[in-house]
Amino acid sequence: MLKRVFYYSGYRLTVFHWKNEVCVASYVFNPDEDGFARFKTYLRATQNTPVRILVDLIEEDFKKENIPHVGAIDRKSIVSRKIERQFRKSKDYVHYKIVGREQSARKDDILLYSVLSNPDILKPWLKPMRECNTAISGIWSLPLLSQELFSKIGIKAPNVLLISQQIPSNLRQTFLKNGHFESSRSAILNIDVTTIGDYIATEVEQTIRFLSNQRYIGFDEKIEVHVICRDADLADIKTHCTNSGLRSFHFHNVLQVANKLGCDTHTFDTSSEYNIEYSNGIFSYLCASKAISIGHYGSRSLFFKYYEQIASKSLYATSAAMLLVAIIMSLSYLSQSMVLDNETITLQQQTTGVNHDYEKNLAQLEHKLEKTEAMQSSVLLTEKIRKLRNISPQNFMADISRIFTRSGMYDTEISKISWQQYQENHIPVNVNSRTRQDIDYAKPAKIYQHAVIGGFIRVSQSSLKDSVTKINAIVDAFKNNKLVSEVRINRMPVDIRSKSSIENETNIKQQQDINSDRAKGQFEFEILMLGREQ
Repeated sequence: MLKRVFYYSGYRLTVFHWKNEVCVASYVFNPDEDGFARFKTYLRATQNTPVRILVDLIEEDFKKENIPHVGAIDRKSIVSRKIERQFRKSKDYVHYKIVGREQSARKDDILLYSVLSNPDILKPWLKPMRECNTAISGIWSLPLLSQELFSKIGIKAPNVLLISQQIPSNLRQTFLKNGHFESSRSAILNIDVTTIGDYIATEVEQTIRFLSNQRYIGFDEKIEVHVICRDADLADIKTHCTNSGLRSFHFHNVLQVANKLGCDTHTFDTSSEYNIEYSNGIFSYLCASKAISIGHYGSRSLFFKYYEQIASKSLYATSAAMLLVAIIMSLSYLSQSMVLDNETITLQQQTTGVNHDYEKNLAQLEHKLEKTEAMQSSVLLTEKIRKLRNISPQNFMADISRIFTRSGMYDTEISKISWQQYQENHIPVNVNSRTRQDIDYAKPAKIYQHAVIGGFIRVSQSSLKDSVTKINAIVDAFKNNKLVSEVRINRMPVDIRSKSSIENETNIKQQQDINSDRAKGQFEFEILMLGREQ
């Protein structure tokens, strides 16, 4: 995958194209009208792959301050207020982290932050990027990447001053303590006035005095100076930079460092002053090799196109994954469907064979089954008749006699009883009791006894109200019997005189009048009753 790194030193912009560990192309654009036009043409002509901007500017400051030891949210608020107060214009171009705690007093947190004091220096190059909708993934600080270069080239000393030259007119000096970034400064180099070796020797002494004054190191601490230079400058640098009791010099060829990193910059145009002889290509590789594309500087609005691109690729990848899953599931369902179809055909064939065998065996047993069915019907009918032998008028009369006797109705006369077998589970409505009911003993329905009982009660010996009460008592006695399923009253004692009287009359003639009893005391009720249990 192609990665683009735009290296900016404060004047020219150099573009590096990295494909894995190989730099496949590089371009240089000057900050003039022709250079900006060529840069725009380049942006429009190339594929809009995400751009990583690498800055190496004199306007970049590094500071350490103590802040109260608080939680992450409160710490962010403190730092935001501090940056807003000191660098209002540069609030989107600040990077900070906690590097330790004080060992005395309040044990405050030690805050290390870097800031671009003049972010407007980037505007001439950011403007054409915005106009061409270039996807910018982040802005990285070259001095902060020096910590990764330190670990990869195998330096072990506790105090290291790393000297590198990215372009002919600039010299970068970065101080690392115990492998961690502490401070960095950039100086303008004028090789027309002095040699590179003499300039480095002078700058190193000034930088060490600055670090001692700022208490990064003690005045008697030893420091290792590692110089990354090109072959052409190596002899002059070694002449001027010599070891002493408190400092020792180590020299690294640019090509050797590139080999240690495993990158290849041999495709640079050797006719250009920005070629493999300087270390800008090495730092661009470190920037391109960052796995997580989160830079040090910049606002979210600057990276909007990159976020859009990431979202688009994510949606595309998700769609492709869903399509792939759908295809796999479809193929799986198709294969399962084919297997099920084959199983269905097999089962149908087996079913046909079983049905054929069944019909063949059934044909042999058919005449036997006909006899068996008749025998079974006979057995069932015999069993039902045996169970229903207790349903008879004789048993019925015995059962209702017990009920009347237990109810104590000595003054009640029965003048009418009709009995018949009945196969419905409710008393018939408006059916002549003399009509014979057809009984089908083969049906599973129960056989009941349907009876109509009528007579009269001697009203002359009691009041009409007492007569009605006695009839209700008789009906309740029948209802409470476990054999009786239903009772319905058809007629009750009534008063047929023109002037009714519920109470008993004192007229002796009327009290002894049997005809009056027959007229007023008549009653009739129907019952539906099961037979006796065996």
